[in-house]
Amino acid sequence: MNCGKELPPELQEITPAAAPAQAPRAAEARPQPPTQPSVEAAVQPAQPPPAPTTVEGMVPEEVAEERKLIEQLSKLHSWSLRLIDLLLDGEATVDVFTEIYDEYSSRIATLDDKRREMIARYEDRLKELNERSENLKIRHEIGEIGDRDYIRQKIEIDKEISKIRPKLAILQNPIEIRLADIPSFTQSVEKKIKDINEKGAQLGLSSQQVSKITSDLQSLLDASRTLIEQHNKIKHEIQKIEIRYKIGELKQDEYLAQKQRLERQLELTF
Repeated sequence: MNCGKELPPELQEITPAAAPAQAPRAAEARPQPPTQPSVEAAVQPAQPPPAPTTVEGMVPEEVAEERKLIEQLSKLHSWSLRLIDLLLDGEATVDVFTEIYDEYSSRIATLDDKRREMIARYEDRLKELNERSENLKIRHEIGEIGDRDYIRQKIEIDKEISKIRPKLAILQNPIEIRLADIPSFTQSVEKKIKDINEKGAQLGLSSQQVSKITSDLQSLLDASRTLIEQHNKIKHEIQKIEIRYKIGELKQDEYLAQKQRLERQLELTF
């Protein structure tokens, strides 16, 4: 099986037709009236491809606000994590650590509140647009809305959806990390939580400080949950195509093309 994919041109078998001994004189063709597209053909363009979930192909200005917010937030998260490492390694005193950490924590909270508000707003709008799309589809199927109006409204809805989804993808990556790095990142944060719980008192942290730091770290893990799910989903798809290739369903060129496409997704930060 080739799963409906075309083989590369160089792999397609080309069988040239034998040339006739004498080419017959072409008969005069009578002009034919232009064919009119059927209703099905007219409606078909109204089924656009799924809206992108990444920022590829988007105008930078369309995601500028989201990009700026996440750049600021990811820097603060990075600095905060490095600061915790310095404390655990004994390179920062508790007083200095506390002063800087509290500053970062306050700024992170402000930016993260804004991030969550934007996510909620975009998710609500997506829900509304999906409901409108379903409503429009039903009205068209029962004949209340004609083909032209259906196509026009469907394209408008899908166009807005295609602009919102990349914004959401950016906002759901507050650490601006590649999907491929998610497993090692989560392990690192989990280790910090464990070390702070075990060594916090010895380092001079109060129980309240230990609780706050570990709570902040857990919140960061929770914020990365969507990325973890995306990473696991892509890895699962890679395993599936590997099995399809091993049992002979996919040819080598098809297998490699699909695998490379999935692996490129792991390199994205959205």
